[in-house]
Amino acid sequence: MKILYDGWPLVYKPNSPSALHLLGILSALPPDVEPLLALPGEPPPWLPPIGTRHIHQAENTPRQRLTWEQRTVPALLRQTGAALLHATSSSLPLFAPGQSLVSPANFEERSSEQGFWERLRMAAAQGGTRSLGGWLWPDDLPSPGTDRRTFRLPPFAYPLRADELAANEEHSDRPDLPEGYVLYHGPSGEADLRSLLNAWSWAAASVGDVYPLVAIGLEAARGERLLALAEEFGLGETVRSLPALSPTAISHVYQRSAALFHPAEEPPWGGPVRLALAHGKPVVSAESARTSALVGPAAYLVRGDESRLLGAALITVLLEEKMAEQLAQAGGQRAAAWSPEAFGQELAKTYKRVIER
Repeated sequence: MKILYDGWPLVYKPNSPSALHLLGILSALPPDVEPLLALPGEPPPWLPPIGTRHIHQAENTPRQRLTWEQRTVPALLRQTGAALLHATSSSLPLFAPGQSLVSPANFEERSSEQGFWERLRMAAAQGGTRSLGGWLWPDDLPSPGTDRRTFRLPPFAYPLRADELAANEEHSDRPDLPEGYVLYHGPSGEADLRSLLNAWSWAAASVGDVYPLVAIGLEAARGERLLALAEEFGLGETVRSLPALSPTAISHVYQRSAALFHPAEEPPWGGPVRLALAHGKPVVSAESARTSALVGPAAYLVRGDESRLLGAALITVLLEEKMAEQLAQAGGQRAAAWSPEAFGQELAKTYKRVIER
């Protein structure tokens, strides 16, 4: 059973939820699934040797990504004879042979920040849903609210804890980290970064010297923008941004953190809140129906437009050890039942159902 996976995020956004979810999928596949991986360039050195790689060079621009999604990926579907395309975002080809499945793992993009080619890409993606065989959705979240067919699958988190990963020592990098820190692993649009720093400014004066804010998953230009904005906000000494990391290093960063700060919506798959729960870390996040269902009593949730309250919640979690321990334990209990193996088995069954239909 040949399945083609869109590997764009593995090359250009390797620490994003989309990339981490795709890595988790590949690691969980049972033997009866033959993965074919479409890549727009050379993959990172830590990418495990899973499946057959099809490398077709494309630059990291909105126009090139539009061409990738609407021409390159459909051509690979025809050439490889893959039965399905599995993507981790809803940017699907308009004219794709066969059907497509989406397990959405991308942060929502603000239309006000999109240029012409990005808007055109989103418009084409809307048309591409005609070939959609269905949405793949975690069974611990509310319904996606779409009339398209939805397949419920067991949730899981990837990367696993660093002590559970069979890491290649060559790529088991360990970034230079402060003794204690707050982790940010969220969206990187201009408005997102400003919202983050608005909330962080309420906490930084009290805890920033002891617990600086460490951001991961930002592309280089966006990481530089975060640091420039931090200077603008007068927070420069309390904010850091790390370069792209291997999965083992990401797990290490989560395990070393004091808390996850996520004043944004959580993607259905591969998101930082789910990862923090799996690593037994307290979470302070923006409240939403999706996040509330995911965390239950295992996080401190605040309205996302209340910067002062988000900052105050973070201070509370960092200074009140008993509360932090209770949140961490509750998160670990929720994540204990998550299984990559169960996900992989149900995913293979879903592939067969869609193909046979």
